[in-house]
Amino acid sequence: MTQQEAINSITLALRKVLKRDGFEISIDTDLSDKKILDSLDRIVFLMELSELTGKEFSEDVDLVKIGLFKVANLADYLTGARDINQFFPNV
Repeated sequence: MTQQEAINSITLALRKVLKRDGFEISIDTDLSDKKILDSLDRIVFLMELSELTGKEFSEDVDLVKIGLFKVANLADYLTGARDINQFFPNV
């Protein structure tokens, strides 16, 4: 999957979850900070995105805290450029 295909999948999943158009995202968008998705929408969004892409999202990890709702990070994860473990800060 290319970065553009990942962004297209993110946009499609957002449209399905929010049931509307009229929002704009870019590689710099944070879906959580910009209040595009609330906590319930985030769960449904990840299920939809998983169905579209075949990628799994762990329920045991705070995905907001590790920055996975930032479009750039999410695209990196979807394309395989970064593994989920690479989002955790070094301790």
